[in-house]
Amino acid sequence: MVKITCDTCKAVKPNDEKLHREEWILGYDIESKSARSLQRAIRFLDRWDDRRIMELGAIHFCSIECKEEYLQKSAAA
Repeated sequence: MVKITCDTCKAVKPNDEKLHREEWILGYDIESKSARSLQRAIRFLDRWDDRRIMELGAIHFCSIECKEEYLQKSAAA
């Protein structure tokens, strides 16, 4: 079994969605490097998808607040 944690606050996603009122947020933070540039793309899915939680660059958030904090920190980097 896989344990999902929020990439901002490290909260653990419960196995039973009924135990958590808000739906978790799934997205991707991907960097692409070449000899001349570095590109970064952050994208979010419109719904949680258990089949995609382990994909390359997957990011997980327990709330909109944690998502926003992650984006703020990413912009400062």
